[in-house]
Amino acid sequence: MCPSNEFIDLAFVGIPTFCKFPHVRDLENNNVDVAIVGAPLDQGSFNRAGARQGPRAIREASQLYGTAFVENMGFYDVELGGYILGKTKIVDYGDIPVAPTLSVENLDFITETIKEIHRHGAFPVVLGGDHSITYPVVRALDDESFSIVHFDTHMDFGDDILDIEISHANPIKRASELSHVKEITQIGIRGLLNPDFYVDEAKEYGARVITSKAVLKNGIDWVVDQIPETENIYVTIDIDVLDPSVAPGTGTPEPGGLSYLQVRNMLTALPKKGNIVGFDLVEVNPLYDPTGITAQVAARLIVDFLGAIHP
Repeated sequence: MCPSNEFIDLAFVGIPTFCKFPHVRDLENNNVDVAIVGAPLDQGSFNRAGARQGPRAIREASQLYGTAFVENMGFYDVELGGYILGKTKIVDYGDIPVAPTLSVENLDFITETIKEIHRHGAFPVVLGGDHSITYPVVRALDDESFSIVHFDTHMDFGDDILDIEISHANPIKRASELSHVKEITQIGIRGLLNPDFYVDEAKEYGARVITSKAVLKNGIDWVVDQIPETENIYVTIDIDVLDPSVAPGTGTPEPGGLSYLQVRNMLTALPKKGNIVGFDLVEVNPLYDPTGITAQVAARLIVDFLGAIHP
């Protein structure tokens, strides 16, 4: 006797696309609203390698939520008292190809893929990978200007550490040099790996730097008030903005971080500040989290944020 479909679609059954959304590579005739795409690259890491496994880990963790998705209705969020994402066509585009040792080419592959997704009118959600992937993503979205909201423990504003111009230590610096990038707000900054010249350079550019201490002291509403209203916003989320007690699986963890609820509430407030043109979530490193909780939190933040952008 063959079991019915309601028993087959369990979290551990099937091909692990993000939240069990269909794997679609051809965007030409599918009227896709959101394309989830993986960038399994960690060639830009200076500390613990393994973020290349991040997209797969996030997808596997997301299977739990995929079982709760109701077609044409979406996810029911009991805290919101309603459904989210029921009218949004979301697909998993798969991964951007990477080639070991071909650093420049890999970054170009990312830019080309995001351009292709954007050309078809799909909203890009990029699963990292280390934080170096943010620069080629932002570089691809050059048909309109936007501000960047950056969640991270690190400034990522180094110029050329060890003569390396593109790494996970400087994607925001590289993005700041692009003509279509305007204001930058950095949230959750903390720790001992942010030298004063990073801070000085960011502030000289005009970036708003909001430390983790400031978030904890002043609260979420205060932080959101510091973010200027603008026409368009790109958001980059480094999972290490969260405290290691919440997200231990990352390359450069730092004590004193934020909670899931704090980050979620800031993310879900951002669509009120401007049109979100895309976002990435980076630096999930499952090799340092055998429990899988880091990837689980990452998957949930992605769903939460998408639900606020495309209710």
